[in-house]
Amino acid sequence: MVDTTIIKILCKKLPGDLSNAVYNEYVGRWEDIENIWKYPQNRFKVLQEYETTIQNLLAFSTFYRRVLSGFNGARDFYKTVSKSLKARTQSPTISIGKYRLDQTAYNKLLGVQIEFGKIKNKFGIEDSFFKYYETEEFMTNCMRLYMNHFNSERRPNGGSEELPF
Repeated sequence: MVDTTIIKILCKKLPGDLSNAVYNEYVGRWEDIENIWKYPQNRFKVLQEYETTIQNLLAFSTFYRRVLSGFNGARDFYKTVSKSLKARTQSPTISIGKYRLDQTAYNKLLGVQIEFGKIKNKFGIEDSFFKYYETEEFMTNCMRLYMNHFNSERRPNGGSEELPF
């Protein structure tokens, strides 16, 4: 049974349609993971011991892929427009449908990205971790993160206790 606590927290302030999409992808991928773990040739068996960690990583990656990756484009677009209009106005407002991207919204987007970046750095998660299409690719990324954690423990300075595994 999937724990949906973390995904509900992440989706709390999102618009309903986006929240539903993130939530449904999370639950669907978790069902895929449970099926993968049932395979007789399960190469991800070691990760079953870390079910809660895998659920959290799945929640964060789903949120990143569905929500934060769009922030990157909006942030870059706003910066480009701001630079070209800087001589004419103090800060531009970009209207996209009912949404208005102004300096305040830009700062909020940037703040979310900075905080998410801190979490990624704390746990040694690279951007490449979030690049997957199939759930099995996500599991391969989790396995890589798991192996990196335990390899770092064998290094002279040791591994971080705060890594996800």
